[in-house]
Amino acid sequence: LICISSTSAEASTSLLSRNDVYPFSFGWKHRNGLTDWVDPEDLPPKDVDPGISPPEAQRNYVTKSWINVQLPHDGLIATSPSRKACPDGCSGNSFLPRHVLWYRKEFLLHEAWEDSSTIWLHFEGSFRNTTVWINGELITNHVCGYTPFKVRLDNLSSIGYGTSSNVVTVFVDPDNGDYGSTSTGSGWWYEGGGLYRNAYLVRTNHLHVEELFVHSSPNVQILHDNSPVALSTTLHFMIQIANNDKHHKRSCDVLVTVFDADGIQIAQTTIPKVELDPLEERIMSNDSIQLDKAVLWTALNPYLYTIRVTVGEDSVSVTHGIRTIRYDANEGFFLNQQPFRVRGFCDHDSFGVVGMAIPDRINLFRAQASRSVGGNGRRASHNPPDPTLLHIFDRLGIVVMDENRLFDNNTNYVENMGTLVKRDRNHPSIVIWSFCNEAGCEGSHETGGPSFQKLVQSLDGTRPTLANMFTFNDLLSNTVDVQGFSHQSREKLDDCHEAMPQKPIFMSECCSCNTMRDEDVGCETLKDNPKTDCNQISFNARCLEEHVNASDGTAYSSGTMIWTLFDYYGEPPSAGLTVSSTYGQFDLCGFPKSAGFWFRTQWLLGISDDRADKPFLTYGAFEVQIVESWESPDTWNKTKGNTTRVIHAYSNAPFIELFVNDQSQGSVPVTLMNAGPGSYAEWKTVPWVEGTLKAVARSGNGIKLAATERYTCGPAARLVLSLDSPSKATGTGDALFLDGQDAALVRASVVDARGRVVHMATNNVTFTIINGPGSILGTGNGDPKCYEPNNAAWHSMYHGLVRAIVRVTSIAGLSSKEKKMMQIIDGNNWASLLDDDDSNIIIEANSPGLEPARLTIPTSADSSDSVLAVAKQGAGKAVHFFNSNIGDFPEQQFESTIL
Repeated sequence: LICISSTSAEASTSLLSRNDVYPFSFGWKHRNGLTDWVDPEDLPPKDVDPGISPPEAQRNYVTKSWINVQLPHDGLIATSPSRKACPDGCSGNSFLPRHVLWYRKEFLLHEAWEDSSTIWLHFEGSFRNTTVWINGELITNHVCGYTPFKVRLDNLSSIGYGTSSNVVTVFVDPDNGDYGSTSTGSGWWYEGGGLYRNAYLVRTNHLHVEELFVHSSPNVQILHDNSPVALSTTLHFMIQIANNDKHHKRSCDVLVTVFDADGIQIAQTTIPKVELDPLEERIMSNDSIQLDKAVLWTALNPYLYTIRVTVGEDSVSVTHGIRTIRYDANEGFFLNQQPFRVRGFCDHDSFGVVGMAIPDRINLFRAQASRSVGGNGRRASHNPPDPTLLHIFDRLGIVVMDENRLFDNNTNYVENMGTLVKRDRNHPSIVIWSFCNEAGCEGSHETGGPSFQKLVQSLDGTRPTLANMFTFNDLLSNTVDVQGFSHQSREKLDDCHEAMPQKPIFMSECCSCNTMRDEDVGCETLKDNPKTDCNQISFNARCLEEHVNASDGTAYSSGTMIWTLFDYYGEPPSAGLTVSSTYGQFDLCGFPKSAGFWFRTQWLLGISDDRADKPFLTYGAFEVQIVESWESPDTWNKTKGNTTRVIHAYSNAPFIELFVNDQSQGSVPVTLMNAGPGSYAEWKTVPWVEGTLKAVARSGNGIKLAATERYTCGPAARLVLSLDSPSKATGTGDALFLDGQDAALVRASVVDARGRVVHMATNNVTFTIINGPGSILGTGNGDPKCYEPNNAAWHSMYHGLVRAIVRVTSIAGLSSKEKKMMQIIDGNNWASLLDDDDSNIIIEANSPGLEPARLTIPTSADSSDSVLAVAKQGAGKAVHFFNSNIGDFPEQQFESTIL
């Protein structure tokens, strides 16, 4: 493809909150294939150049055979894994073929905007090499798959207003780019393809605010009760103003207003009489506002102020959290002058069924899943994350390591890093920038360090830098502010600490202790990142306690980022037809694994409520979980004929006693991993008898603290439907918000006559929307070796569970202004896109031999049920993703907050 330089194509940074920002994600037409639809079994093409003026880009092109889609849209995920189309694995060995993609959308512009407005399309992300035409005119080529870009419209001679229709055409080659090829794709994991993030139509006056960066310098002191307080705070502003009028000089006052979290104005200042010549841009960075006794941004109370800048009739707003950060070489990371051990997880932008096109509420679900197991941090590996995800982290109090994708002494890569920083620097959740990952940091790549470091310091001097490295004390290590390590031993960290005593250390990636949900029989993961064709059993605590403690058990480490929180498409543990990784504490579809509960005992329940780094208080609660099922050894060929089972249990209590049908199998001591090996209980020869397996967590003097049970399952008796999101237990709200994009996570279980999930059930389940404004996006089960299509309304179960994702089809919750403008933008297509139905959604599940089951999914047109509003309400509150294993611990405030 030809790279185009155009005045209508500009790098885009953050999508600031403005008066006139409208959804541009509805009403798209889509096709896979360069010149016609491709067969899913076809090999990805070698010739992927559409040319300068392809038929698909012309105004009069007929899209009759194309399908209707809305953004976000992963154009590759719908197909089934294919060995024929992907003999070498494709897409990071996810076996999902990477065909080229087309998108088209017709739109109108308000007649009142002509001559008086600056108008552009803002694309949050497109993977990967993206070419855009407007009305058949080639406008731009954007090659970075994770940074936003915008297409200016008002300065195009072909653009029409009023009833004159316009068309935007987008061609996406998901393989093209650095490190990409038709055999491997652009990454060693599945990176998706297409317009996988949202798009917006933005209108401003010619005189407007182009950029706004707010940072603060609070004077924080620790009070006698160990709580931090900001005695005084200075808010600093960088304001970039543009005058896009070609003919007239403009003069204005710049008004800066500060609002508290309740929307009450608390401060204001004016920068008078700013004059701009035609087509002039100006940056003002010497202005500030003083605040007394500001509320700090913390993990338990991530308080957000709003700063609004007004220029004439144009205004923009950003949220801002006031906090201090400090990295110490001997004592680790400090937030607001308090020790803050980062206990976090790495994650790729990938989820079952939807691939890279993750709806916002599912991202909220993912963030809350981290908090449920004690996670207070997230590494955006290995790319800038979805902007809404950062807004969620801001509101939940999760700290973020924001990472760049490609690294080298390369001008384009440096510019991408700059775009990342400018896009994300207003987020208080971000506490460090990461330049690169592993081999991408090493060798000749490290010569990019000085250029990256210089640029980041010029754009944001408030956060340090890091690289996720294997080595230390080389050029890059001595360039970045914090030494990052990937999968290194305690000995390696100690050596670095001794050789570079002034350098803070962060285990930015570790602990790939693979496991598969609910697998009792197979291979136990004992070492970091094994490669095996064997089923990786649920129990993996021996591996976890050794590798997590390598950094988590030191006084000097700033934190630990586990690889990963969720399984993701691609990078499987074996070379066979396995479609996803098995690193996660949750599977590909968001069902929790036992490994997640191990982290809950170590990183949440085992952490004192006095610490500032705990995501929510647990009030001394104890919990216990049994890892394995209580099915007969004859269930599996490998153990057929055995009379005993190996059983493990996790708890934060000091002892666990196991019972089989009320017969004690002995009590085993359990400790926190930082106190030494033994963070789990193990019984190697438990006699198997049909019935009940019970684990009781006890204190040192034998008092019962918590209990849980597993049962031998009976035959499948019925289907049960439930909601994992929205859900009070998971902190994801009470209802779906009717914005045309919100999505629910529906869980279907097959249970026996006593209501217990049938452990080995593989029933095929079909989902249908019976009533209400919803559609089924697809289904999945979290099985890494399942090859069924993601976009079908049916799927087989994996260990008794299957997932359906349901998206709303109503925009009843949007404002009247948004609806009116969308009606103008989409013209005659408006009525066919979405409706105003505000009823609940009723979904039905069917499986052969079982009675159908129905579930009502609540919906809401109230903005208090929107994703970011729900995230704000969830700050500091308890969440639980393991409700079936809570047991019967004593009544406590912690319990009442989650049930």
